[in-house]
Amino acid sequence: KDLLPNGYTNAHSPNGEYSKETDIMDVWFDSGSSSIGVCKARGYKHPVDLYLEGSDQYRGWFNSSLIISTAVLGHAPYKNVVSHGFIQDSVGEKMSKSKGNGVDPMKMSQTYGADILRLWTASVDYQSDVKFGEDMVKKVSESYRKIRNTFKFMLGNLADFTKDDVVNEFEWVDKAVLARLEQVKNGVIKAMDEFDFANATSLLTSFMSSDLSSFYLDLSKDILYCDKKDSLRRKQVQTVIDRCLHTLLLLWTPILSFTMEEVYSFYPFKKEKFAQLEDYPVVSNEFEKEYLDEYALFLSLRGDVLKGLETSRASGLIGSAQEAHVYVSLKDERLVSLLTKISKEELAKLFVVSEIDIVDENDGFDLEVSNVKVTKHLGHRCDRCWNYVDELHEVGEHHVCSRCLEAIGDYHEED
Repeated sequence: KDLLPNGYTNAHSPNGEYSKETDIMDVWFDSGSSSIGVCKARGYKHPVDLYLEGSDQYRGWFNSSLIISTAVLGHAPYKNVVSHGFIQDSVGEKMSKSKGNGVDPMKMSQTYGADILRLWTASVDYQSDVKFGEDMVKKVSESYRKIRNTFKFMLGNLADFTKDDVVNEFEWVDKAVLARLEQVKNGVIKAMDEFDFANATSLLTSFMSSDLSSFYLDLSKDILYCDKKDSLRRKQVQTVIDRCLHTLLLLWTPILSFTMEEVYSFYPFKKEKFAQLEDYPVVSNEFEKEYLDEYALFLSLRGDVLKGLETSRASGLIGSAQEAHVYVSLKDERLVSLLTKISKEELAKLFVVSEIDIVDENDGFDLEVSNVKVTKHLGHRCDRCWNYVDELHEVGEHHVCSRCLEAIGDYHEED
């Protein structure tokens, strides 16, 4: 009995008695020495990169491992320690069978899909106790749907894109979005290295929602659908979409594993059989900070124009934004310099309006960085692109603008 740890009795032995030859090991010494037995003794890397366990292990496994390794080897057994909190029900109570408030992750996975469960896990602050319930999963499923639909749109618009179509010269907005993509990529890599999965997920979802879906992909529809199929501008947009899709696909792969494999199966330029086999993106600094500063400034101007359009739409002056002729006077000299890099035609596409003019002053809405005046365009609507122009061309029973006439010219000649 003198050999037994406090609280133990002979009943703990197989035959009810312990002899002097019996080996007794304390559970914390056993677990605390595991890195030496598992890694050091077998010639694996020691200290290991990471210890991961619940937050209650600071007084347990983390501590016993540190004491034993330091005493025996003179250093900690790990380079990093990451702890996680525990899952509670939707009102913050501890889950238990007796209360009947437990949520079966397998049932949730079968209902919503494993990737939605993975997305929820990656989007919460896992180092604290977290609430979990079906309402939380439903909310995350909406974010997942938007992510999936964005990838679907990008894949669809690469259907006729080949390696021969890739270009290296871009308009300003293309470079700005690629600079933003690079910034997000570098931020995600840093967050993942620091085990900050919630920040990584936030950066990715925000970029796909705000920068792509609500901005770049929205303004690109006119170019993708209405420009001539082999036009330089269309190829530029497709090249940007390809870069965004491939980078985002690889960044999402550790989290949305199954979905990204599905996306990868339709990706026209895959290098491996599976997305998991491709190298993870690396930090790069291809674009100067100037592009990000200009991009943020432009978004401020875009916000002003959108407010002007929405107010004019609410008053009944215009229906769609394409009915608008917009006049903008700038308050910030930096915007004056920026807009010299963008043609008038390109600027109209960026705001998804038929025409926009930069003027010295106007009597429109006084907004954050500009004054915006919206009028109804006095031209005629093109039957193909729905933009308003001063002159239309007759093609059979339809009337189209000069750009659309050029785009359908080859087909019209065949007819």
